[in-house]
Amino acid sequence: MTGPAIQVHTPCLPEVETERIPLAARPALRGDAPADLRLGLVDNGKPRARELLQLLAEELRARLPIVSVELISKASAANPIGDEEAEALAARVDLAVAGLGDCGACTACSVHDALLLERNGVPATVLITDVFVPTVARFSDVLGSPGYHSLVVPHPVAVKPAEHLRRLAAGVADAAVDQLTAPAGALVG
Repeated sequence: MTGPAIQVHTPCLPEVETERIPLAARPALRGDAPADLRLGLVDNGKPRARELLQLLAEELRARLPIVSVELISKASAANPIGDEEAEALAARVDLAVAGLGDCGACTACSVHDALLLERNGVPATVLITDVFVPTVARFSDVLGSPGYHSLVVPHPVAVKPAEHLRRLAAGVADAAVDQLTAPAGALVG
């Protein structure tokens, strides 16, 4: 005896032509950084995002001359920071990491956050989970920065213990240094 059939739907969007929004047509200049760096972290409020970003900041402090870390917390992961907030943060930091992109909307908004900071002259990157790499590729293209880089950790993050998060941060720290400091043109997605 067999039961009712189960129909599985895979949500796939067809390739469509999208309007390009020139947000950050080219990344902020990298290379000659000040001797004392100020790091900005944009926490989107996702579970464990703050912890993972702070652990990454610790790893970056061991690799770069970072003298201060400023963490801002967004009211919602589903909205990017505003232009004024990006401009104000850019005046206070030299490098930035946005995240955590572990769903579609929050990934797109974290990419938007990083690109807003890039537009304001701050080298930035976005921290995401592996299943959302295609989201970064597509959304960064729409925002005028095709091939924008990201720091990728395995999905999911929200349920992982602190020691696992520490290993994840250590695992992407060298890539973060490259993405935040490599001379323009040396960056690859």
